[in-house]
Amino acid sequence: MSESLAINAEIQRQYNEVIAPSYDLDPQQVAGRSLGRALDHLLEESCLSAELPPMNVLDLGLGTGAFIVKLREKAAREIRPYGLDLSEKMIEIAQTRVPDLIPAIDDAANVDQHFTDQSFDLICTHFITGFVSIEHLAPRIFSKLKPGGYWSFVGATRESFPGLQRIAQSRLLRMMFGRGRALKPEELLVPIDCDAVTQCFGRHGFETSAAETVQPDVYFKNFDDFMEFGYRGSWLTAFIEEVGLHKAGPLLRMALNKLVFPMRDHHTVALGLARRPLV
Repeated sequence: MSESLAINAEIQRQYNEVIAPSYDLDPQQVAGRSLGRALDHLLEESCLSAELPPMNVLDLGLGTGAFIVKLREKAAREIRPYGLDLSEKMIEIAQTRVPDLIPAIDDAANVDQHFTDQSFDLICTHFITGFVSIEHLAPRIFSKLKPGGYWSFVGATRESFPGLQRIAQSRLLRMMFGRGRALKPEELLVPIDCDAVTQCFGRHGFETSAAETVQPDVYFKNFDDFMEFGYRGSWLTAFIEEVGLHKAGPLLRMALNKLVFPMRDHHTVALGLARRPLV
């Protein structure tokens, strides 16, 4: 098995077994607050109006279909939903919520291999650029959008969770869990900041309709609170398994509760709405 296939298989396992059962709980409402702003951008752009024709929507990294549900609640025009996700369990849940969904199971990096006879009025990439870079996605999204179609981007930046990043890079954590070198922020796939997102839009021929940064606060009163958010909530699942935090025993949990928690931190999320020009 190639390295990329092995990585995808591991991500798929994490989402199927760990994340999907509790994903919609959205601990601390970070996803809900961020996606709410993405919906605001679409409403402000007046692209959900009743007089417009049916809207073909492709959600890459569909998850449990929550954004499609929210979009339908806000849109006055008909929504025709398509979705792609690496996790078949996520797709199964999404289909119960969106019965007319046309789904595909694959890595979002391979979007150009799916829905080849269809073009879209809106493509969403929400919290997937930790797995697939925005530079890889941009030309593929451009080619699948109709002229005048929109790309809704929501994603973490390298400025996210500064408090947790300091702990993750600490010598103490690596000693406690036997982790090797500290992870450097520049090794992450996510964009540096919101400016990097809008610059990417411009490089690939998009017009930026809206862009902003939001910083939802998070608070972890103890280790279990952190695991609900970071491990079962999907935000830090891969890192937690790499370090071995999910296997921490009672004594280690007690030590972490004494040394690390409670703690406050914040996510840093870039939001952008880009438009493919009409000509």
